[in-house]
Amino acid sequence: MTDNSNSSSFPGAATRDDANSRELMLPQGGMPALAGASPYGPAATQDVMKGGMDASSMIHAFRRRWLMALGMGLLAGVLGAGVLWALFPESATAFRYFQVESSEQSIIDPSLNAAKSDFDLFRQTQVFLIKTPSVLNSALRTGELGQLSFFDGVPVADQAKYLGEELRVQFPQGSQVLEIRLSGAAPAEELKEIVEAVSKAYLDEVVIESKIQRQKPRDILNESYRDLDEEIKRKTDAYMALIKDSGSPLQYEFGGDPELAQFRTAINESVKKIAELESRLYDATMQYEIMVRQYQDPSVLDQRIEQALESDPKYQYLKQKQLSYEMYIMDLEAVQSNKGSSAQTRQLQKQANAISQQMNQYRQEMTAAIKQQNRTQVDPYLTGINNQMNVTRAGISQQIQAAKKQQEELLDEIRGRSQIDTDLLARNAEIEGLKMIQSGITERIEHWDVELKRPDRVAEFGSVDTSENINKSERYAIAGLGGLSCLGLVAFGISYLEFRNRKLNGPDQIDQGLGIRVVGTLPSLSGRKALDPSHPIVAQLTESIDSVRTALMHESTTRRRQIVLVTSPSTLEGRTTVSSQLAASLARAGRRTLLIDGDMRHPALHTLFDLPLEDGLCEVLRAEVEVSDVVRPTHAEGLWVLTAGYCDADAVHALATDQVQPIFEKLRGEYDFIIIDGAPVLGLSDALLFGQHCDGALLSVLRDHTTLPKIHQSAELLRSVGIRLIGSVINGMQSKPDRRITALQSVTAKSERKQIENLEA
Repeated sequence: MTDNSNSSSFPGAATRDDANSRELMLPQGGMPALAGASPYGPAATQDVMKGGMDASSMIHAFRRRWLMALGMGLLAGVLGAGVLWALFPESATAFRYFQVESSEQSIIDPSLNAAKSDFDLFRQTQVFLIKTPSVLNSALRTGELGQLSFFDGVPVADQAKYLGEELRVQFPQGSQVLEIRLSGAAPAEELKEIVEAVSKAYLDEVVIESKIQRQKPRDILNESYRDLDEEIKRKTDAYMALIKDSGSPLQYEFGGDPELAQFRTAINESVKKIAELESRLYDATMQYEIMVRQYQDPSVLDQRIEQALESDPKYQYLKQKQLSYEMYIMDLEAVQSNKGSSAQTRQLQKQANAISQQMNQYRQEMTAAIKQQNRTQVDPYLTGINNQMNVTRAGISQQIQAAKKQQEELLDEIRGRSQIDTDLLARNAEIEGLKMIQSGITERIEHWDVELKRPDRVAEFGSVDTSENINKSERYAIAGLGGLSCLGLVAFGISYLEFRNRKLNGPDQIDQGLGIRVVGTLPSLSGRKALDPSHPIVAQLTESIDSVRTALMHESTTRRRQIVLVTSPSTLEGRTTVSSQLAASLARAGRRTLLIDGDMRHPALHTLFDLPLEDGLCEVLRAEVEVSDVVRPTHAEGLWVLTAGYCDADAVHALATDQVQPIFEKLRGEYDFIIIDGAPVLGLSDALLFGQHCDGALLSVLRDHTTLPKIHQSAELLRSVGIRLIGSVINGMQSKPDRRITALQSVTAKSERKQIENLEA
């Protein structure tokens, strides 16, 4: 599309730029001095072409795209704030602490704690036991716990699993304090109620059960005491019946025989030794039975299974994969209004359920494998305690056999020296030995009664406390700051993308950045304002274009500037406005001026001046008419127009021949100034061909539209073919009309005042 002009000199005329509803670009103010400047100017610097974005360029980029930046920024801000509002709901935390001793402290006999677990293993066991289904299901059975809002959307069958996933059980910093913590979007009172129920279930199912397990050794001792008491009673009854049948006295006196008295003392010592050895053997047997029962306890088996799963790479891979699916589903649900409604969410949930089934199946296989291993293979731990028990039993049994052999030798010696019934004596010694064993068991039972009164290894510490994680104000702050951040980032991103286009911001970028002199800066002027001669911007237009004319006329006195080409890098950059207004200003200054429409492919001056298109420059180039016959006068005195005519390939080709030079030589002799409204430089050769016959060229550019690379490319292209670049004119600069200029509109000439006075009279 070609440029059109619209000014105070030609009210009502439509410009080529107005065809696309763009503002007219008209001169404003004075122009920089032209004398002494290099005609080619310095080379373009890299700062304006490839430099980074500074504060000024960012402001200009935002100014050009402020509506898009704010619109998209507000949209992104609202979406970002909504996402943060969903991701950071109001939440609270409930927590409870228990004090855990590093080891069980025996009150009387440390040997009773010979099987105590390592503290690290004990801590892992407690963390695991709290999250077991038995504890969690016991907690959920408390009141209406499953009806709380914390479990909204969770099936009843999955509530225990969900609670186990959300519950945080740990020993902070490896301390002796057990912490049960639960955080969520539910009210703090609900979280407190859940933690209280879990704590109570832990005490009932784990701590109290552990205390019951501690009671088992005493029960074994009681059972052994009762069995031994029955055996002593049975042997005593047999002993008394044997005495009655034999008629022997109940006590045996050895008279004054000192040697027999020594034998009796030796037999008593032998009986005591055998009783002590049998008591030791019994204690070892009982301790072995306690250790075996504790090791075969179902909770210990569950712990072994869990430890095996924790160290199994396949199970851990499935666990991590399930966790990633669940986190992804939570992120999707956070940005969706209807949870689980999208096909993607349902597909992900289906895959997560499949992985959960694989994990359950793998757990079952691992449990069956461990149980089968316990049945078919020798357990290293049980093998160890079995070997230890066998060694202990063999040693004590050997000592018992030696003691019994010694006792038998003593009895044989007595038989040879006395007529005393040695069978009764042996039975009596056996009963005494059993009584000594019973006395040892009684002492053990008394020790256990004392040990059972010692404090539990796990003790309650304080009550359930709550704290707010994100309150209402913090939630608003997070959403607000997030929304503002999104707004700022989007606005900055759009501004940066706009900056990457390198559009013209102001005169400094052309003058100092590209090394092209700025002849003038032209304000924005809409067609409606141009139609109003009394509008202040029209007065500014006239003064500005006259300033450019004055500078051009001044330079023409020192350098030849009779024929001037007005062009632009591309279309819609105000060149028709500049050329037509400059020609009209030269005519007002008393200079015979010819305005030529050099945009032959897309002419517009004939519309601007209401002239016929035919019989114009193209017809002259085709030698169909003489140039003097097609130059037409206008309503403005001293201004003539040569329209483009009907363009074809012959006219364009003729422009590159030698027949053009005589035409311009003839026109030079008839007019003071010839202004050519040329075609764009980039993409066409017409402007470069016209420039071969001109004394210089003005480059018309549009602020916020023309890009700096195109300006630089156009200038270099003009210079490369020997066209002298006078300077550039920047259209679209924002400005306010000068009072000294607009005041002239209110001044009435003396002759006009007299006419007005005569009319009033």
